[in-house]
Amino acid sequence: MPRHFATLLFTLAAVALLAARVPVAPQRTTALGAFGSGPTVVLVHGLGSSVAHWLPVARDLARDHRVVLVELPGHGLAAMPGELSLDDAASRLDEAIRSECDGPVVLVGHSVGGLVAAAEALRDPDRVRALVLVETALRPQMDSQAQAGLLAALDRDYRGTLRVCYGAFGHDSAQGAALCAEASRLDPAAMKVWIRIAVTTDMSRRITGLRAPLLVVLSSRSWPQARPGARAPIRSATPRVPAATPVRIERTGHFVMLDRPSLLADVIRHFEHGERPQAIAAGIR
Repeated sequence: MPRHFATLLFTLAAVALLAARVPVAPQRTTALGAFGSGPTVVLVHGLGSSVAHWLPVARDLARDHRVVLVELPGHGLAAMPGELSLDDAASRLDEAIRSECDGPVVLVGHSVGGLVAAAEALRDPDRVRALVLVETALRPQMDSQAQAGLLAALDRDYRGTLRVCYGAFGHDSAQGAALCAEASRLDPAAMKVWIRIAVTTDMSRRITGLRAPLLVVLSSRSWPQARPGARAPIRSATPRVPAATPVRIERTGHFVMLDRPSLLADVIRHFEHGERPQAIAAGIR
């Protein structure tokens, strides 16, 4: 095992142990360091998730890349400010990238982490040479009434609502339960802020200004093979970005990086090299 990767694993294990046993002062910086050598790839986790979910992909990419893992505010050791907007989170991400990287990066975000990554690519286009969104929708997936209902349900029965949401994210019930248990350990107030951002953010107009090449990775659960050429999930995820490269990865739930990490790493690698990642991902439409 490479020394830098082993050191990072030890650090993550220590952070998890400390977080479980003693209060740890949150830090403002959201980058947990870098390992590997080569072009830089920055990985951003999603809502209620952690950088640990990216480790299988990160280890693969580190064979020929320098990999930076970044925490969202309110997750792990990253401080949660009193108020947080999507642009605030993008500013924190920008600080993390600047602290670890000298040149432009391949920026990869999962779920709501993809919203933050997209906002960063728009605010500082010279810093992002390619953008990869994994299971990220750039416009709301429910109407305003459904949004209000979800937010009200969180106030009435936070843990029960979380259980339903994260149960649907897993590729099976066991993974869904594990994801829910991890999300449940985070501060409910911080989670509610992030959930509101996730369900109400509409970047469908802003994204037209994107300069970086865009790869959209969706799970087979999000993009079912209803009929040949079905495009609705892609239009929903990346409206107004006709040049987006879509990839559908078979046998995956919302957490693609946990279900098929090696394939996802190869998809990112091929896209970064300017090759068509569909050539290595099964079930593309």
